[in-house]
Amino acid sequence: MLPYTICFIKRKNDILLLNRNHSPNLGLWNGVGGKLENDETRDACVLREVKEETGIILSEMNYKGQITWNVDDSYTGGMYVYMATVPDTFEYDTPLATREGILEWKNIDWILSENNRGVVSNIKYFLPDMLKDNKIRNYHFIYKNNTIVSYHGEE
Repeated sequence: MLPYTICFIKRKNDILLLNRNHSPNLGLWNGVGGKLENDETRDACVLREVKEETGIILSEMNYKGQITWNVDDSYTGGMYVYMATVPDTFEYDTPLATREGILEWKNIDWILSENNRGVVSNIKYFLPDMLKDNKIRNYHFIYKNNTIVSYHGEE
């Protein structure tokens, strides 16, 4: 069982991201999520975390796969990834400062820009595939000195 969940909430061509106030990924834009509690399912966790961090109650979401990683040959971690789509007319005003950080709708092209250093570094590798279809994919990243040195993805 992986310890974390993350959800990317899409509205039109934007995704709701959180600029984190705390480590890990302090000061970087990321999806919304958090740590699984004892005996909690991954689905229950992502619904709880989205509600706690945004106030949004999702009616449905899609499980998209797993992201795992190794850091400097010692730490291994991972998370379950979800996508949710809200109607184009869904109203949620941002930017919004919360205990966890700042929530804001960000354009997908901005998120995936090669020149964007403000989002969590692995997002540009897995998010395009997860946006294009409903396949479940798993990605593994290897980090050395806070830099991705290799990754692979599979369906």
